[in-house]
Amino acid sequence: MTSLRREDVPDPAPVSVVIPTRNRRELLLRTLHSVLRQREVALSVIVVDEAGTDGSADAVRALADPRVRVVRHPVRRGVAQARNTGLEHVRTPWVAFVDDDDLWAPDKLAAQLEALRSHPEAQWACTGAVNIDSSCRILSVALPPPASDIADLMLRAQAIPGGGSGVLVTTALARRIGGFDTALSNIADWDFYLRLSLRSPLAVAPSLLVAYRIDASGMAHDIAQSRRELVYLDAKHADERAARGVSLDLGPWLHYLGGLAYRRRRLVVGTWLQLQAARHGDLRALRSIVGAVLPDRLHAVYRRRSFDQIPADLRQDASAWLATYAEGADGAPQPGRVPA
Repeated sequence: MTSLRREDVPDPAPVSVVIPTRNRRELLLRTLHSVLRQREVALSVIVVDEAGTDGSADAVRALADPRVRVVRHPVRRGVAQARNTGLEHVRTPWVAFVDDDDLWAPDKLAAQLEALRSHPEAQWACTGAVNIDSSCRILSVALPPPASDIADLMLRAQAIPGGGSGVLVTTALARRIGGFDTALSNIADWDFYLRLSLRSPLAVAPSLLVAYRIDASGMAHDIAQSRRELVYLDAKHADERAARGVSLDLGPWLHYLGGLAYRRRRLVVGTWLQLQAARHGDLRALRSIVGAVLPDRLHAVYRRRSFDQIPADLRQDASAWLATYAEGADGAPQPGRVPA
């Protein structure tokens, strides 16, 4: 039997991960735990502390992990600028971003790198995601787009799962397009991915490898801000849409905003947004209206049925790696405990 020589084993790919954060120390440490568990990559992590006051930066430094460093903004500059600051400090050919309340499966980066090796023309990769609540229970899934050339799709709607936590990209391309637009916050990731799609086809790792936390207090739930940013995004890319004969698809976005309103118990606003979404062709909005007015007991049944519609293999795989972080799970990460 021929033995495998050391020179035949490829070195782990060097990847930097940028984590913007502000005053969410416990969530940040949990997110950092999931990042430091990544397999088969040579990892470095840049935590950008947005003028926090809860000791997040000190807690990260106390880990004394040589893979992790902290950059601090003395005044708050916004999530887009925090990501850009992290990007400025990257010294590896690959970079990924993750928000401080989201989670990754241990093979997230490795799966994306493998997808990129299979599609050498692509310079960025996404994966599927699960939407979770504060107890890490799966609420729904978001499957990645099937096509490798998705510029037209991204001009119509945000098609990349996992919010700001789902993409791996070459550092060179991320810098070439100018990083994140600092005029945006809630949909800065959409704009960034849209501009990536105009420069490169996409590689897809189809598994559910990102957990996107749904939290009514989160930045993305500022509905008025999101609506203002959508107007800006529409105007910014109007010429490209016109050249391609593509129109902004308002249905999915209005449906998303309506869901945010429901989570904040704003039933009137949420229902109006869902009705507008249905008017623009997104008929999922009608089901959301029904779900929002159900009594709690029936609403639980409704959610359970929706959960059961998720393919069993996808659900089981995601549940397995999320178990580490589930509320009350044995071995769940504690503050100050991260893997070596």
